[in-house]
Order: sequence, then C-alpha cells, then structure tokens
Amino acid sequence: MGNSQSIDKVQHVVKQGISIYEKVKKEQEQQEHQQQNHNNNHSNYNNHSSSGGGSSYHPSADVDDDEHYSQLRAQAHEEAEKRNDCYARSQEAYKNGDGSEAKELSNQGHHHDNLMKQYNQKAADHIFSVKNQGRPLNEIDLHGLFVKEASAKVEEAVQRCQANGEKDLVIIVGKGLHSPNQIAKLKPAIIELVKKYQVTCQPNIPNPGCLYIEFGKGTGDVSWLDRFTEKMSNNDQCLIM
Repeated sequence: MGNSQSIDKVQHVVKQGISIYEKVKKEQEQQEHQQQNHNNNHSNYNNHSSSGGGSSYHPSADVDDDEHYSQLRAQAHEEAEKRNDCYARSQEAYKNGDGSEAKELSNQGHHHDNLMKQYNQKAADHIFSVKNQGRPLNEIDLHGLFVKEASAKVEEAVQRCQANGEKDLVIIVGKGLHSPNQIAKLKPAIIELVKKYQVTCQPNIPNPGCLYIEFGKGTGDVSWLDRFTEKMSNNDQCLIM
C-alpha cells in the first residue's frame, strides 16, 4: 500500500510540473508570435546593428551581373572539364596496360583540379567582398557562394560575432530561386552547420531568404519534454525517470 501511495504522489507531482511547463510554453509561444509579427512589420530591420552604428537590411542584386565573378566561375568550369577528361583517359590507359601514360594523365588531372579550386576560391572571395561591402559586422550575404564556400564564411562570421560579443547575426542565404528545381540547398546546410554553436536560428527573419541567429540563448530544443508531455496527456502510466 505504501509503495502505491508513493507512486501516486510522484505521478501527481509530475503532472503538476507538466501543467506548469505547458503554461510557460504557451506564454513563450505567444511572445515569439508577437515578436515575429513585429519583425515582419519592420522590413527595414534596424535593430540588429553593431555597436558602431545603425544599419538596415540591404537586398542583394543577382550575382550574374558581375562580369569578373562570372568569368572566374567559367574558368573553373573549364578546368573541371579538363580534369574529368584527363582522369577518364588515365583510367583508359591503365586498363590498356600503359601505366606510364596513366600516371601522366592523372598528374595532369590533378593540375586542372587545383586550377579549378583556385578559380572558384577567387570567385567566392570576390563576390563575397562585393556583396558585403559596407555591411555591419553582424550581417553577411552569401549570394554567389557554393555550400562549402558559404559554410566557411559562416564559421568565420559566427566566431567573430561571438568574440566581439554581438547579440545576433543576420545571414542572407537567398530564396533558392536559382537552385536546380528551385530547391534551396544553402539554407538547410547553414541551419545544420550553426547547430554546433548552441545558438537559436530562425528562418525568414528579418526578411524572406534570411536566417536570424541569436547568441547566448542555446538552441531552445526541448522536444524531448514535448514528447514526455504528450505521453502523459495520453494517460500513459509507464514513466521511466
């Protein structure tokens, strides 16, 4: 009998805790909804400026209008095709028993691969410099960058903002309209990347095509508690503490 009463008391306390949690969570969701409406009503977004002065969100023009950038990407593409051709011919030479020719063609392929990477890096550095000229320290535009290139820039920006004590960071990733089949690749990759920094990441704030990062608030992931609450709401009496 004593054990039964103890279990009943434990379940009563747990249910009280869940009730408090649900109330707090509801209030938090209402506050977040109000904040999001506030952000959407202020599309110029002047609240994320760095300590050096005010700043507003700057829409980015398409990267295709930058001739130097387009030329560098085209050169990288040419080097990639030459690399692939060399590797294919190297494999064919190897199959035919010509090891010397296979090795020479493989070395040529490596050379074109290195040139491709150099041109792509120059293109990334150039367009990043152009798109971010005059922006505050806590705002970066990733238009024109491949996922790997953009990830490196985000890493630098997040670490810089944390070191400088910034409260937030706006990352302009675009809407994915120029991606194959208009399926965005950059946004989900960046969202996944910043998880390791224990920050909150909200999409489409302050504008569509942006990610809003807040520092010092953790990831806010309490999904495990949501699942626990649902379990109790369904009158599941099996508790594993």
